[in-house]
Amino acid sequence: MIGIGDPGCNFVVYIGNRPPMDEYVARQELIPAVKGELSSIGRETGNHWRKIINIYAKLGYMLDPKGFTAWQEYRENHLLTKGSQQALLFDDCIERAEDKAVRLICGKAHATELLGDNVADSQVLWIDADFAIDPSRRLIVTPYFDYRQLSNAKLETLVSIISDL
Repeated sequence: MIGIGDPGCNFVVYIGNRPPMDEYVARQELIPAVKGELSSIGRETGNHWRKIINIYAKLGYMLDPKGFTAWQEYRENHLLTKGSQQALLFDDCIERAEDKAVRLICGKAHATELLGDNVADSQVLWIDADFAIDPSRRLIVTPYFDYRQLSNAKLETLVSIISDL
């Protein structure tokens, strides 16, 4: 696994790009985020990555706030850290794991890259125009992590889909 997050992850988001910073472009392993790292990515790379991180934090907080009082606090102190059981993966394939991890693929285009024709076949069932699911693999195709594509209302739908798994 390559990305940012906890090696003991059971909640994974696959994304088709990396923060445009040397340490992420060259990364070949999964490394937990440290305090201030996610904020730094947002500051140094701009709005695009800030939105991705914020949406992941909102989703994680909606699923289990872990005692934090706001998603921003959750983002700064828990998201993608050691022990969080979360990962943001840059991998170009999905591991065929037998575990109970929930796997989200961020965006239809990336889902097609990772799954090939399987994204259109009966293994991946489209729930609506935005979400698809393969329950046997606990895999969900979501809109890209951008406020225009994955609004707060769609985040609520995604939380419901994940809860039904």
